[in-house]
This record gives sequence, structure tokens and C-alpha cells, in this order.
Amino acid sequence: MKAAKLFRAVLTVVCMLAIAGCGVNPMLSIYDDDVKIASASNTYSIMNCEQVQSDLHCTASVGKMEGMDTIWVFDAEEDTAVDITYRINVSSGKMKLVWIDPEKEVSVIVECDSEMDDSVQETLHVKKGNNRIKIVAGENTQFDIDFTISHGGLKELG
Repeated sequence: MKAAKLFRAVLTVVCMLAIAGCGVNPMLSIYDDDVKIASASNTYSIMNCEQVQSDLHCTASVGKMEGMDTIWVFDAEEDTAVDITYRINVSSGKMKLVWIDPEKEVSVIVECDSEMDDSVQETLHVKKGNNRIKIVAGENTQFDIDFTISHGGLKELG
């Protein structure tokens, strides 16, 4: 009899832990974690994404994103100046563009939680080796982005 009660108690605790664990969204822990952001992997949830892309220009309208996805990769043969232009409109949530250099140092290019009035142009001084730009989105982030870059290759979201 005691064994049956102990078994039910253990089973109840296991079920409660399983249910509680299902409510945790692992994408939300990424936003402020530079080690995860610098990793070669992408971890994201994305819904209702419409995008148009050419070699060095892309536009995207994203209904919901959480997590991170690489949008640009450049294996620079030498230190290089790379020109970027972007305009971001965030309807809900928050997002940022980050540059990951060959030493896996993460630099925030822009962080936003609202609409940008104008396009921004700037120059990144990338280092020799593998350089990447990722979009990192917080909880329930809805945004539009228009992004152009002078070198490397763009990747589609999702």
C-alpha cells in the first residue's frame, strides 16, 4: 500500500514538472545571450514571413519571430569596409541586428522596438575571416526590414 502511494506521489511530481517545463520558451533566453548569438546555429520560431531578395538587398515582413537567424555571411579574404543600409519598423516586441566577427565577438548594429523614421547608412569594418549578421528577435516580435549590403551573400529568413 505504501509503495502504491509513493508511486502515485512520484508520478504526480513528474507530471507537474513535465507540464511546467512545456511552458518555457527557449527562444526567449537567446536575446541577451551573446554566446548563443555567436554560435554557428540558428534557433528561431517564425510565422507569416514574406520576403523578396536579390544578391545584396532584401525586404521582409515578419508576422511573428522569436530567436535568431543569420541573414548575411561574408568570408572576407582581408579586412574590408562593408557598407550597409537598413530601415526597420517594429510593430510589437523588440529586435536587433548583430554582427558576429571571426573571433565570435558580437556587436549590436541596431536595436529597435519601434518604427525608424529614416533609413540608416553605416560602414562595418569587418575582419579577415567569417563574418555574419543575425536578426535576433524577442518575444512575439513583428517587424518589417529593408536591408542592403555591399559585400557577401544574403540568406533568406527561415
